[in-house]
Amino acid sequence: MHAPRPYGRFAEQAELSPEDAAAVERLARTATNFKQLSALDSLKRVAALPSGRQAVAIDMGGVFRILVLERHENPEHEVTGLAETNVPMLFSGAITRAQVLEGEGVGIKLTEQTRRRLAGYRDDEELPPKDVALQRFRIDYHDRFAYFRPEYSGIYTFTQYVKQRPTWYSGAMAEVAQVVGGYGRQVLADLPDDPVERARMRVPERFMREIRREVAGLRLPGYTGFPDREGQFQYRYQHGEGNAVSFGTDGRPWLLRISTRGVFAMPLPLVPATTAAAFRAYVEEVGDAELLKVLDRFGGLPSGETFPDDEQDFEAWRRAGVFIKVCDCADFYTRQAFYAAGGWSLNSRGSEGFNTCWDRDDAGLLHAHAYKMKLRLGAAANGGRLKASWQFDGEDEAARAHGYLDRVFEQLRDGSHRSRAAAYKIRRATAAQILARASVSNGPDHDYWDALELEPIAVHQGNVARVGTGPMYWPGKNPKSMGRLKFPELRGLGCESFVMVSEDYAGPAVRCDTIVFGCYVDDELQVVKYFYDERKVQEKVQSTFEKFMIVGQWEKTETTGLSGLMGYFYTSAFDDRQVAPPVSTTTHITGIDMGYGQPAFATPPLLYCVGSLSRARYYYHRTTVKSTSGFGIDVAACVPVFERDCILYPYTESTSGRAESEKTEQFAMADPTSYQLWCYDNIFHYMGQTDNHNKGDPPSKDGVPVYVDTLVYSPTEVSDYADSGNWFNLPPGGFLDVTAVCGPYTSRTSSTHHANGVVIGGEAPGFEPFSSEKLFPAEQSGRLSVSMKGAGSVVAHKDIPHSWYFGFSPEEQTYFYRDAVHVAIGDSSYASIYEQDQNGLRRRWGYTALADNRSAHHFIGVINE
Repeated sequence: MHAPRPYGRFAEQAELSPEDAAAVERLARTATNFKQLSALDSLKRVAALPSGRQAVAIDMGGVFRILVLERHENPEHEVTGLAETNVPMLFSGAITRAQVLEGEGVGIKLTEQTRRRLAGYRDDEELPPKDVALQRFRIDYHDRFAYFRPEYSGIYTFTQYVKQRPTWYSGAMAEVAQVVGGYGRQVLADLPDDPVERARMRVPERFMREIRREVAGLRLPGYTGFPDREGQFQYRYQHGEGNAVSFGTDGRPWLLRISTRGVFAMPLPLVPATTAAAFRAYVEEVGDAELLKVLDRFGGLPSGETFPDDEQDFEAWRRAGVFIKVCDCADFYTRQAFYAAGGWSLNSRGSEGFNTCWDRDDAGLLHAHAYKMKLRLGAAANGGRLKASWQFDGEDEAARAHGYLDRVFEQLRDGSHRSRAAAYKIRRATAAQILARASVSNGPDHDYWDALELEPIAVHQGNVARVGTGPMYWPGKNPKSMGRLKFPELRGLGCESFVMVSEDYAGPAVRCDTIVFGCYVDDELQVVKYFYDERKVQEKVQSTFEKFMIVGQWEKTETTGLSGLMGYFYTSAFDDRQVAPPVSTTTHITGIDMGYGQPAFATPPLLYCVGSLSRARYYYHRTTVKSTSGFGIDVAACVPVFERDCILYPYTESTSGRAESEKTEQFAMADPTSYQLWCYDNIFHYMGQTDNHNKGDPPSKDGVPVYVDTLVYSPTEVSDYADSGNWFNLPPGGFLDVTAVCGPYTSRTSSTHHANGVVIGGEAPGFEPFSSEKLFPAEQSGRLSVSMKGAGSVVAHKDIPHSWYFGFSPEEQTYFYRDAVHVAIGDSSYASIYEQDQNGLRRRWGYTALADNRSAHHFIGVINE
């Protein structure tokens, strides 16, 4: 070995530990030796130090220097596949301006916690402004989302924050996307020389020392731990391929790729330094609740990385046992998507998912299919991150192994996925396996490790099964005849109708009750069903009328014409289907008790001795009649732009005419208990006798006294209502004197004799009859309901929904527009939809101080306020 040339050493943040210093010295010797033996003009070599820092040796132009870096993203960065100590700065807040002019920064309203984080948590440090405009977030869409770029942008730049929303994703994936959206561009040297633009998360050395110790030498499973240099969203959400997050049995997160190839899982890419206990201790010390929220949920800050696009790269990590196939879903992907942006919906733990698709049967009839995904992910030791654990016996064995490994790793320095996957497999190998390869290989042997296939690092179980299938029959052949089912157009221009026409189907009408969409709202699966049944029936009279109606309530509904069940759509939370005829008449009767009238004393007629005493109980009926003609309802279902897990449910009902009438009538029922009364006069009242033979003392003469001596009980099948027994209290076998009431009309000296006798009393309770009739013209009413995170399942408003909910979209290349957004992660619960309240603001639920309630906010980071 040659002695190293003199060199300059530059260390970021702190002096080197003895271990790091020794490693730097070895790097200097190795670089010097290699340059001289190879007769090179210049040389650059990178080595990972025991602490996790990175040493970059540069020998060119006669100058030899070594940089010791904390591995923040910078031009000197070299991907090694080992854990680094970089910690990205997280911005949290609401994007206020995503469409910017030349030179303008993206507007952000920052959270108070972010302002403290940017100031290093120092109370004596001046906080940055609440509202900022940063070039750091002036980020174009990733090419895989190029469809969001407008065809004509004019003088504006449309950044990824215009339409690339976290809420396109489902479950925990939306949370990850919201967090990752808060990093921005990572090549800080390219940004304006401003402390906020170039803000870097600096952790005190006393914590960094422990962080380096915890992550030093860890080899990462399938990712680098660095956010994207350009700050672009990487995750997919489309039907053909989508990313999601599920949690293993140990609570660690896994990133899913769901596509035609199946469901694959890899450990969720995290920033390694943020997974260290020392980092959490620092965050707890400074009281950063936003970062703690992410650490509690995912165990570290997500880096934003995903599965590689290149199939060979993907296969390299699959062979390494890192990308693990959980289950197949080919049956689902043999069918068509309801809409291109419709990836799988998952619950918050990622343990189950749901999606729908469609195809046509042999007769050409459209069918929809519902699929359920069930996942149970196992645990990988330390999240799949590997430490070197080889133990070699003796110096010779160790030298032989390290010589072999040096030859192999010399060919694995390009930082490619295949090289890192091969290095990962080497780290998984035992010392015996390393020595065995060293004994049979004289060359670098990297092809062997690349081709080697290992067992998965965890055991996962899952399945995707069809749970529902049904027809979607629509009688019309015009594609625009049924536009009530709408989904987001891929470019976010609005909502487009799903064409339900089965052009080639010529068979009979088919009854439908079929799931066409599903999503998880607060971990409850909500589905939309399409309903069609053209059968008509003559409804029977629905009546609670009785033969005798006195006091109580009764109703009768009569229909004219044939009735059918109306309502094309309904959801798990809202169902307004109903049977309605062309004309219906409902009669409602309410019977109300009025009590007893006055007793009626009837004096004997001319020549007769016997009269009567009776009374009645009164009641009245209020009768209302409502008649409706031309009743109809209309229901639609709409999934809005920006949201995977949201259902808008508009409902209207209408009539072509309506009539109402009301009247009141009084009725009476005789008390079954009455009495006989009598008097005697040898001129006027001398014939007949009561059933008790005219009892009374002193004897009646000349028409007085007048006695009641007989109780007569004459019940009927309904007289219980008026029956109160011996209401006049006539003694058994006795009599009562009623001369004071009747004598003035029966005495011979009276001038009020009447051939038929007279009736004294018997007045009914006071009552004034009422009658009215009203005619109403055509009427319409409605409401809009919503199911989404942050709102639950609620009625958004009771106004008549926009008519375009029920029409076809697009029309003349113009789309019906509705959107919705919510806070995906944070203590704040907030959701809003593109519907205005009485103040012209968006309909919303929950609260965040960052929202102006006038736009569909793009939230980044963690929203706790």
